[in-house]
Amino acid sequence: MKGVVALVGRPNVGKSTLFNRLVGRREAITLREPGITRDRLYGTVSWLDKRFTLVDTGGFNPRPQAPLEEQMRFQVELALSEAELVLLVVDGKQGLHPEDQALAEVLRKKAKPYLVVVNKSDVKTAEWEHHAFHVLGAAELFLVSAEHGIGFGELLDAIGERLSFEGHGAEEKEINILIAGRPNVGKSTLLNALVGERRAVVDALPGTTRDPVDTVIEVADNRWRIIDTSGLRRRTKISQDVDYYASTRLRRALSRADIVLFLIDLSEGITRQDKRLANEITGQRTGLVLVFNKVDLLDQQALRNRTGEISYQLKGLEHFFRVTISGKTGKGLDELKDKVGVLVGKRTQRVPKKLLAEFITQLVQERSPGHQIKFYKFTQKEGVPPMFILECNRPRDIEASYVRFIHNRLYRAFDFTGTNLKLRIVKR
Repeated sequence: MKGVVALVGRPNVGKSTLFNRLVGRREAITLREPGITRDRLYGTVSWLDKRFTLVDTGGFNPRPQAPLEEQMRFQVELALSEAELVLLVVDGKQGLHPEDQALAEVLRKKAKPYLVVVNKSDVKTAEWEHHAFHVLGAAELFLVSAEHGIGFGELLDAIGERLSFEGHGAEEKEINILIAGRPNVGKSTLLNALVGERRAVVDALPGTTRDPVDTVIEVADNRWRIIDTSGLRRRTKISQDVDYYASTRLRRALSRADIVLFLIDLSEGITRQDKRLANEITGQRTGLVLVFNKVDLLDQQALRNRTGEISYQLKGLEHFFRVTISGKTGKGLDELKDKVGVLVGKRTQRVPKKLLAEFITQLVQERSPGHQIKFYKFTQKEGVPPMFILECNRPRDIEASYVRFIHNRLYRAFDFTGTNLKLRIVKR
């Protein structure tokens, strides 16, 4: 694929630190524990007048011993297949390793262009000290220190010379869709079902996904950037650094999402974690689709009972779309895509000023806010999702029940179902 560069290497050679340095922000989780990155993680790198996509991958193991390691290797294979250029990252401090040679052999068999990047090389390191890495087949070695930001100018120049950038200058408009939910509710399975390939590592062990994972797909002529995340854990359960950082990444991913697909496990029902995550999502200015997953595990009667229980426990979220699916079998995915498509349009929906004036007049006639309270101007603010500003003489005297009354009527009058509609009442 044009303009795509993949980072590959054995575990703990510093790929994620290198990824963060090139992307320019702390996007990948970096700790001394090997094997932190498991999925493919995407970022955009800008250098001079050029931009390219960088893909971080999990550690390559030529002889995987466990199913999870096998899936991680599969993710590396997928990254190689879509990359135009590969950066083979090695550890300059540890020296040449047999697994480095095994990976270089894989690249040669695939006839994939690659550069060898010797990471963890300090300022005083001379190229002759790393002559052993020439056996990996690269004519030139690039000595860098991702931790200290050394040696990146020459590397980026070399990358720019080897990539195709036709049609890569103008960015296409995208909708950011976040797949969220507590651990092991089927987020990665849903991602793979939407994309149509094994995009994320799926394992029965909760917490397999740690970094937010971006995937861009085309759905009905629309461009979706789908973000899969690690599950939000209870604070008392965050005992490891990696889980702490994964939870932090989730909250950062929420801040850049346009629409959230909030997965709920039908087989288990609503938990405190679900309710806490729902509060975090509705606190953001994002659209929301409640996705009831694992319908294949319930019969019709059990399904009716469980959806009724969930609806009762999610009071206050009646205005959001609800879709019942099975990420495993694909049931309900078309309806989910349709709902997201509708929501994309509703987020940018504008109400004419004349209709808003008529709306607030009828509202007051139907139910008075109070004897001394007067409404003056009702407007919709620019931007998404919809936000309305109501100017009033005594905003602090308006009861909370009346604010909910206005909020609910806005949803119904102008059909803003699915949007996280916001209402602000301010003093004139």
